[in-house]
Amino acid sequence: MLDLGSGNGRHTIEACRWPCRVVSVDVDAEELRKARYYLRAPEGSDPFQRYGPQTKDGVEGWADFIVADAQHLPFREGVFDKVVCTEVMEHITDDKQGISELYRVAKPGAGVAVSVPRHGPERFFWAVSWEYWHTPGGHIRIYEPGEMKRYLQQQGFQIDKVRHRHAFQSIYWGLRCTFGKNHENRLLTRLFFRFMSWYHETRPRKIEYVEAAANLILGKDMIHYGRKPEVPVAARERVEAAS
Repeated sequence: MLDLGSGNGRHTIEACRWPCRVVSVDVDAEELRKARYYLRAPEGSDPFQRYGPQTKDGVEGWADFIVADAQHLPFREGVFDKVVCTEVMEHITDDKQGISELYRVAKPGAGVAVSVPRHGPERFFWAVSWEYWHTPGGHIRIYEPGEMKRYLQQQGFQIDKVRHRHAFQSIYWGLRCTFGKNHENRLLTRLFFRFMSWYHETRPRKIEYVEAAANLILGKDMIHYGRKPEVPVAARERVEAAS
């Protein structure tokens, strides 16, 4: 599995709960060092302690950590049976090249999940906070509704569904943008962060229902689920035309 834009390893660590090998790729070497530490750290010593070390708590996978640019991946064609790419394409100069690289390194039939910020919340953040969209290494574009799905399909991916997620993150970032992106200790922002931390640790069923409903309007991210077809799109179209 490829975790592209893995950051400090949230998805890599979760994947390693299963007997698999994950290649964790990010352009930031410091974030990858954090991910490596979190994956291996003794229980109780880090924010990811609920996962535990790989030898306990059912964590069975293995991860490699590689510094690389999403637009020029150092892998040969068709090597990954699953590809996860979360919140990457809005950061890079040539997003279409990044999508092309995802397609190239995925095996035929490989599952893919690609997420980008949703248009509505992102437009609000840009409107109220100059700091939000002028932070070095931050977001350089806003995707229109359906735009990323179209790009993925044009590349050849089959997209089965698109879901909106993380409404509470929209509220949190709305507070940060309103009261100052770099002032996360403001009262309301700090209190809401504490609420989110509690929620992620406990996952009360009623609160999950609230967030699920809020996702319809406030979901921060658009997550595209699909796969690379077993037969390339162009070849499939030729076969269908011939038949």
